[in-house]
Amino acid sequence: MAALRSPPHRLPLRRLPPGHPRPVPPRSPAAAAEQPGLLLAAAARTAPGGRPSRLRSSMRILFVTNVGFPPREGIGGHLAGLAHALRQRGATVEILARGDRILGWQEGVHRNIPYTLYPHPRLKPFHHRLARPLLDGWLARNTRRFDLVHFHLPLLPPLNTPLPRIVTVHTPMLTDTASVREGRLWPFAMRLNARLFSRGYEQWHLDHADLVLTVSRRVAEELALHYRLGPQQPVVLPNGVDTRFFDFVPLERRAPLLLYVGRLGYRKGLPRLLEAFARLGRRDLELVLLGEGPLRARLWRRAEELGIADRVLMPGFADRAEVRAWLQRAACLVHPADYEGFPLVLLEAMACGTPVVTTPIGALAELPPRPPLLVAEPDPDAIAEAVARVFATPGLTAVRVAAARALVEQAFDWRVLAGRLLDLYGTLFREAA
Repeated sequence: MAALRSPPHRLPLRRLPPGHPRPVPPRSPAAAAEQPGLLLAAAARTAPGGRPSRLRSSMRILFVTNVGFPPREGIGGHLAGLAHALRQRGATVEILARGDRILGWQEGVHRNIPYTLYPHPRLKPFHHRLARPLLDGWLARNTRRFDLVHFHLPLLPPLNTPLPRIVTVHTPMLTDTASVREGRLWPFAMRLNARLFSRGYEQWHLDHADLVLTVSRRVAEELALHYRLGPQQPVVLPNGVDTRFFDFVPLERRAPLLLYVGRLGYRKGLPRLLEAFARLGRRDLELVLLGEGPLRARLWRRAEELGIADRVLMPGFADRAEVRAWLQRAACLVHPADYEGFPLVLLEAMACGTPVVTTPIGALAELPPRPPLLVAEPDPDAIAEAVARVFATPGLTAVRVAAARALVEQAFDWRVLAGRLLDLYGTLFREAA
């Protein structure tokens, strides 16, 4: 995998339309990210259309995403957590997300965050492109309400706006689909769609971004390997967690259950988790697969084949409070994925004091060299052995969960990351000396 080069000292900017302010970068985006708290001062700027205005310290931010909202999976959870923390710091944040209707717009409020849902034509593989004129029209009508637009990839079509444009890549579709091992025809179709459609959408956004962010160094390296970045290198802003909401519960208050939280879908490694659970051979343990997805029936059949169906629970979708309750009850969280950019649930488990067993995923690059969790190869025997260690060494497990809680408080609290992001936004507006 290609090594990620250091971020440049000057942030290359796309060509802006006449009358639009040209952002002036600081020493480097990375330097701004390392100095939280430098909220944007009231810097003079020109509003869209050439009308002078003044950028308020309460920035007006629009998040745009192709996932549904309120959140039912990781990217939506990222948007909600980050938007909530930005609003606590005085920013105004709205979310434009994919709806579940073919026709008709929807509006709502989630955790005091206003959101608008756009219609979603279900004509694959053209559904994203069909949504483009609807999104372009909404952005044109609402340009004056915002200071910048923050796009969250993947699967957004090219979209027009005269405002400063930030892009966060959560997972590149080329590497995401390449990791799918389940089935034959469906993975082939997913990889073909990624090459014919998704990659072009992602490249367009990378070409037109004023600032590119990724959720892990591994994702940044994948962009450098498979996409055209030019002189602009991504800045890593990892996922976060609300450490006040996901509070710590000691090990002695936990039940004998293993927990998986996430989509019951491809590349999640769930068949190997079932096999690992069967090989543990502990009748006192239960396995909870918390989530929804297309593989639910197949996983249940596999559990029956392995003779463990009486100890496997699939409660379905869980909201944020329910996820917290399960994490605070579980004796261990297991994350067996083939590929992930940076799953939120790892941080949520670490905040709750839940021991974690994970396969080597992108999030590990953002943790210390000796992370406060157990890493197992993507193999049933290795996962079973790591889970057994959690129970066999309670003293070491207690040390790890305490260290994990301290780490997320210091480096991954959404309030800390929101401060870093505001500083990065500020690089796009700061006046030249």
